[in-house]
Amino acid sequence: MAKKKQGHYCKICGEYKANEKFSGKGHAAHICKACSKLSAAEKAERQTINRLLNFNMGRLSTSEKSWLENRVHDRRPEVAELARAVYNAHFPFAERNARKKQLYILHLDFEVHAEAFDEYGDEYLVNRRFTADRHSHILTMADLDTDTEQAITLETKQMNTLLKRIVHSLEIFMWAEDYGLLPEDSGFEEDSFDEGFEEMDIPEEPPTGPPSWRVQVDYTDHTAQEIVSYQGCLPDRPEELYFALLEYFEPETDDFEDESLSF
Repeated sequence: MAKKKQGHYCKICGEYKANEKFSGKGHAAHICKACSKLSAAEKAERQTINRLLNFNMGRLSTSEKSWLENRVHDRRPEVAELARAVYNAHFPFAERNARKKQLYILHLDFEVHAEAFDEYGDEYLVNRRFTADRHSHILTMADLDTDTEQAITLETKQMNTLLKRIVHSLEIFMWAEDYGLLPEDSGFEEDSFDEGFEEMDIPEEPPTGPPSWRVQVDYTDHTAQEIVSYQGCLPDRPEELYFALLEYFEPETDDFEDESLSF
């Protein structure tokens, strides 16, 4: 059985205080003497903050969600900041999903210098660069080993669908955060040492050679993004982007149809 808290509750500061901390009228209104001296605006703000700090973390009713969404846009900075934190705890992907609706890729430059696997599971080294441009509708693939380039022109709908997929499904705008890579991050971590060994000051050397992958994106809202990784293999979504772009230049063939044509 839960232990009953001592004292009387103040709905403004959210604290339980001794009865002598309340006046007769304040006791009935659940407002302590200290909080009763505040202005009406201060009381309202503190009471809102108190509610947010003790907000229901279970399933929200329609009215609770509506109230919380309104507090996210509150004019009082402290209230709005706390409300956003509470809202993000309830709906962790809401901010990400809202941003998707505002981002449209204008130009994409994607380089891969890493190992990949073919349809038979064999590993091979990739050294290619892809570009996609919304205005020209041109998609290119450059083989950096042979210094050759292929280019195709997509229909407007095809290009828009491709660029939308990169934002909405692959969430390219979140790769720096999802994979722990800031634009200036080299991808190298500080040397770790086993316990019992004396830590040595070893100067950090800049990475040499090409990165394992690099992406540069220009958006129609005039923002730009650049992510560089030296972490070896391709993570899941950069790898998915690589094969999605590769399909435009190396479409899969139907082995059954090929065999039937040979008769």
